[in-house]
Amino acid sequence: MGDENVNSCTRPSGGESGFEASSHPNTIDLESPCETESDPSIIPLTSRHTSEAWKHYKRKRVGDDIKAECNYCQKLFGTQVNPVDKSETLTLAPYEFHQDHGRHDLAEMIILHEYPLNMVEHYGFRKFCKTMQPGFKVPCRNTTRKDIMTRYGVEKGNMSSLLEKTKGKIALTTDMWTSSNQKKGYMAVTAHFIDNSWKFQSRILRFLYVEAPHTKDVLADALCKSIYDWNLDCRISSVTLDNCTTNDA
Repeated sequence: MGDENVNSCTRPSGGESGFEASSHPNTIDLESPCETESDPSIIPLTSRHTSEAWKHYKRKRVGDDIKAECNYCQKLFGTQVNPVDKSETLTLAPYEFHQDHGRHDLAEMIILHEYPLNMVEHYGFRKFCKTMQPGFKVPCRNTTRKDIMTRYGVEKGNMSSLLEKTKGKIALTTDMWTSSNQKKGYMAVTAHFIDNSWKFQSRILRFLYVEAPHTKDVLADALCKSIYDWNLDCRISSVTLDNCTTNDA
């Protein structure tokens, strides 16, 4: 009979059942775990196992217990089942925690997602960090600001090294805009060049506040300061401005 070869762990895809195949080859949506054909002791993950940690572990039956086996060193770790929601807690071996690494990643997160600096003082955020890593001391707003400026200094140094190694000329473009809530004018200065690997690069050099009134002299002075700040005064091939009316003067 054709039904005898059907694996009970396989979830139907499409067709009359209305289900779609799972994108995770080791994940099923069955509540009760079943064993795989290749290794009877390996138990597939269920829909409850959503933690990123399970990308590096597999569930394995050892006697009457279910353990978590590391995909790299094959060490076994214990798991505990919550009797309320049946979720599993993975108990990992001790590891080395670095406070500086946590502060570095926190500053990077704020930069990437443009979060306000005072989020580090929010009760909910501090409680979340305490749950995820009790040893991490959440810095205050001023310390976080210093970490961000330190990161800026490092990235600026990397950018300066890249520009120094580039042998060709550099083209600049500027863009003036006014923020809707602050009613203040800002200028973005972007460098365009081809690096030594013949790859086209576009990098923002400065994003600076420009005091009003935005006359031609004020805009020219802001652009010149940006050029001198990056030591590009002898390497400019062209400067392209936006359609601001002052630029026509």
